[in-house]
Amino acid sequence: MTETNLSSEDPGSSMAGSNLLDPPHRARFPFITIAIVVLTLTATVFVLQSQAPYWDHQNANLLSMLACLVGTASVWFIIGRHQFSVSRGRRFVGLTIAALLSLVVLVRFDGFSGEMVPQLKYRFSRDKQPLGVAPVDRQQLEPVDLGAPESVALRDSVQFLGNDRDGTISRREFAVPQSASDLRELWRIAIGEGWSSFSVSGDRAVTMEQRGENECLTCYRLADGKLLWIDSHRARHENAMGGIGPRATPTITGGKVIAQGATGRVTCRELETGNEIWTVDLLKIAGWDQTQSEVAATWGRASSPLIAGDLCVVALGGPSTLAPGINGRSLIALNVDTGETVWTAGDDQLSYASPTIMTLAGVEQIVSVNESTITGHEIPTGEQLWTFPWPGQSNGGANCTQAIPAGENRFLIGKGYSGGSALVSVDKSASGELNASAIWTSSRVLKTKFTHSLVNNDVVYALSDGTMQAVSVDDGEILWRQPRLSRSGHGQALLVEDVLVLQNEAGTVVFVAADPTEYREHLTIDALSDRTWNIPTIAGRHLIVRNDHEAVCYLLPPRE
Repeated sequence: MTETNLSSEDPGSSMAGSNLLDPPHRARFPFITIAIVVLTLTATVFVLQSQAPYWDHQNANLLSMLACLVGTASVWFIIGRHQFSVSRGRRFVGLTIAALLSLVVLVRFDGFSGEMVPQLKYRFSRDKQPLGVAPVDRQQLEPVDLGAPESVALRDSVQFLGNDRDGTISRREFAVPQSASDLRELWRIAIGEGWSSFSVSGDRAVTMEQRGENECLTCYRLADGKLLWIDSHRARHENAMGGIGPRATPTITGGKVIAQGATGRVTCRELETGNEIWTVDLLKIAGWDQTQSEVAATWGRASSPLIAGDLCVVALGGPSTLAPGINGRSLIALNVDTGETVWTAGDDQLSYASPTIMTLAGVEQIVSVNESTITGHEIPTGEQLWTFPWPGQSNGGANCTQAIPAGENRFLIGKGYSGGSALVSVDKSASGELNASAIWTSSRVLKTKFTHSLVNNDVVYALSDGTMQAVSVDDGEILWRQPRLSRSGHGQALLVEDVLVLQNEAGTVVFVAADPTEYREHLTIDALSDRTWNIPTIAGRHLIVRNDHEAVCYLLPPRE
């Protein structure tokens, strides 16, 4: 009996000791499980990012974010399950809610980068300064010395991608700066949202911007950044990924400024006064409303006006059903003096590229990059001369890059979204017809998402999926790549004789030697401090850069 009692007490004594050391209701913290999840997540992201240069940084980032979201949710679930098992469920739920509320209160979403990385900012930061609502009274403007180098552009830059509309300037009017002290900052101003660039003529600099609910064409004095006049009308384009405001760059011609807004309004103004000459609504001409426009062109109309003699040519685009009397939807030509429609042409929907003029197979013509094709058109009539397939989607894998001349009867075209590039030749057949065919295509080079190729004889420079490349024009072979730690992201670039003026997406400006043998930086300046998709403007010695809230103008050193 005694043995039985002792025997029956031993298990109890053993259990009591076990409870003191390791109570059954207190689960061990799952360190190992969490470590496995974190290591798996780290390895997944590492593989995705290591392959991004050979694939696509946007897709790599999207998959990395998805992996991080799943991994974070998994770790949070594992921790939450443990907390509930030890009777701390209410505390865990409270901490979770508090963390989420703190995130919402303190952090705001400010769009995406060109590689689909969310831009998060402290909600109460004042990165966007208040804008003036009216131009300066000209009678109160302080006079400037028009003979001073800062007052008038040594060379105009009158349209998208410069005077020749190809991103290159043959003559460099400035010395390549070697230190920040070589540059003189003339002015820095708050500016409305949008991705337009500046065009410059004489002492005037014009651009487009969004000011609240109004889309604006604005003219600033080159010497000091004073607002001289503003054309404002109620219109607003907004997209969570693409941002807010107009996209196209104004064109200056014959004392006039012609500009297209993101919602299809094309207006012609006097450069001196801003007075209206004519205004047309492309949506009305095409027979569709802004909702249809936003479906067809999700990121907003971005075609910068092209001047071809007495014609102003822009993309028309739109749904397959157009208004009565409209025979084409790729392009529309307006009379420069009156705004009257001269012709419409093409069967393909608009893209986000701008038309340009080239001489191909002995014929001067307008070349248009559309949603899924590239086409050539007679200037006087718009008649389509040839077509080249170039697949894209205006609400997905968009065509944004302009076709760039690349030797006799040839042009280069590029594309982001894992696209690539092609060197295209246009030739005349025995019957006199023009035909376009690819000399080479590549998915590895010149993946120009928002930017454009810059051709210098037999070498082309471009930001390919955010990395500057030098590529052989004739065969598409890579000559060099920008080092990975120096990547510019989806910024912009101009080629000025022998130097690349590289606008990084993060806002810095880099002067890079246009050297086919190596990537070599001259100087980096902290021009802007935020996402910058706008193309820089070089007008003689003036360098103007802007983004969606700030603009700055520098005077570069004189060339000896």
